[in-house]
Amino acid sequence: MDAGYGSRDLNTLDVIRKTIKNTFQDKILEILLKNSNMTRKQFETFLIDSLSTDFLKSKSKERPKLRTDKELLTRGSFDRTLAQARRNITKALSTILLLGYSGLLENPQLEPFIEAGERLRAHNELLRDSSKDGVDVDILSEELREIVTSFIKRRSVKTEEKSN
Repeated sequence: MDAGYGSRDLNTLDVIRKTIKNTFQDKILEILLKNSNMTRKQFETFLIDSLSTDFLKSKSKERPKLRTDKELLTRGSFDRTLAQARRNITKALSTILLLGYSGLLENPQLEPFIEAGERLRAHNELLRDSSKDGVDVDILSEELREIVTSFIKRRSVKTEEKSN
């Protein structure tokens, strides 16, 4: 047993480590992360911060130790990466709000994203509830790619029509 830790603390840390490991085994998460504006380390740090808020309360010294990369990580480095992740999330959400506010993102254009979000949630629940894959990850990934691509193409087609 580590010095200064009770067995309950170690169990909590183990639960968080297992959750992080399981999270990064999700193929859809891997695809979404690859196409996001966050690095893996930023996402992992944000995930650790969220989990530690729920489970560790005031154990901020433990958060850097939960990262999966093997290098020694200081609390300051962890906090800087967390700040970067939060900035990226804020910018992503602000971009969506900007597009909606300016009229560049209209309700009909949001429907495919809402549908994709619902499919992803259903897929995630299916994975939790059963031991088998209910959805082909490659098909789901291609559908997500098509939704994003069609949004961008639709915007460029409308812009070209207006300029003619």
